[in-house]
This record gives sequence, structure tokens and C-alpha cells, in this order.
Amino acid sequence: MLNIAICDDKIADLSNMVSIINDYKSLQRDKNSIKYTAFQSAVDLIASMESGQLYDLLLLDVLMPFMTGIDAAKEIRQFNQDVKIIFSTSSPDFAIDSYSVGAYYYALKPIWKEKLFILLDKVISEMEIHVGTSFLIKSKTGLSRVFINRLEFAEVIGRNILYHLTDGSVIEAVGSMSELEKELLSNHCFIKPHRSYIINMDYINTLSQREIKMNSLAIVPMAKANCRSIKSAYITFAFKELKTYENF
Repeated sequence: MLNIAICDDKIADLSNMVSIINDYKSLQRDKNSIKYTAFQSAVDLIASMESGQLYDLLLLDVLMPFMTGIDAAKEIRQFNQDVKIIFSTSSPDFAIDSYSVGAYYYALKPIWKEKLFILLDKVISEMEIHVGTSFLIKSKTGLSRVFINRLEFAEVIGRNILYHLTDGSVIEAVGSMSELEKELLSNHCFIKPHRSYIINMDYINTLSQREIKMNSLAIVPMAKANCRSIKSAYITFAFKELKTYENF
């Protein structure tokens, strides 16, 4: 599903964008594959995202009162580096600023249907390429997306799963080890050294007889019975990664 947030203080421009997206939805085989929410205030959009609402794409006006689209994007980037942002504006003056906050595209108004259709096609195509590189979880603060390449390790404590990310943050969610295994162990990067842990071998620092030190310096216990198989799996993994690097 492509989840879009549209933000524009001018009702005419907002309505035009909504109309174009509805036309685009009507052409999709699955009409439920696209969802959108409209905002007339960047403050309201940010509040929605901070409450846990996830969007794949923001269609963000630049020239708005109280908070410009550029300022809103700067604030959003402090807690979300992944959402794609397409700016729309009547002025080309902010193009350079837009790319400083990782703009996906900078479009001048009026926004034409053909142009937006092309952009939406491109966003969906890129999302399809990355299927399997992330998954959604229901965290304590709402829905959160966990990216495989940013997950250092996960641990299960009781009925909770703690996802430890490479930036040092931790996302807590309700779940079980069996659910975690289904989500992660099909990926060759992950192994289970202990009944309560699954780790990403990309972020192993050192292995010893009974524990694994991760790059973050977190210590993950290793069951004695798993020691030989874990070391063998890691050597195989590291060798494959080295060969890939040498052939690059």
C-alpha cells in the first residue's frame, strides 16, 4: 500500500491534488492499494506523524503560514529519514533548500495530472523493489516500520520484543519469538544465538565462547549448545560478504 499525506493551506490546490490522486487510484487494479490523508497545516501533519502515523510519501506545499514546507521537512527529518517528500510551490526559489532536506522531487504549480502520475508510478516502483527489506510492527507508540539493514538485533522479554536499531534507538512491540523468527530468519543476515535473541551478522564486532559483542558494544549471550554452529554460520556469512566486496 502507498500511504500519502497531502499538505497545502490553499483549499483549491489541496482539492486539485486530491482529485488527481483519486483519478490515479481509479486506474489501479487494487483500489485499496493507495490511501491518502489531507492536511491544511504542516503542524497538523507533523503531529500526525509524531503520534505514530506512517506515510510513504508527503506531497508538501512550500509556502504556508506559521510553518513553511521546508521547515516542516526539517523537523520531520529529525525523526523520519525514510519518507519521500515531493514539494509543490509557485516559486522556484526554494529548490536548493528542498534538496537539503532530501526532497524526492520539486514541482512547480500548477501540478498537472500527467506529471504526478509519473511521479506516483516511480514511487510505487521503488517501493516494490524494496519489498522484503522492511516490515511493519505495532509498537507502543503506533505503527512503526523496521528496516532490515538498520536492525542490529532483537530480543524477546516476556511478551515484548525490543528492536535495537543501529542509531541506538529501541522500538518496543508486543510479540513472541516464533513471530520474530518468521519475520527475520528467512533473511541470511540473521541468526539466533540464544532463545531470546536474534542478531544481524552485519553488525557483529567480536565472538567469544559464550557471548557476542555487537558494533554498538551491546553484549548478546550465546547458548553453549549453539556456539559451534553460530561461529560456523558467521564465518560462512563473512566469507560471502568478503567475496561480494572483492568482486564489486
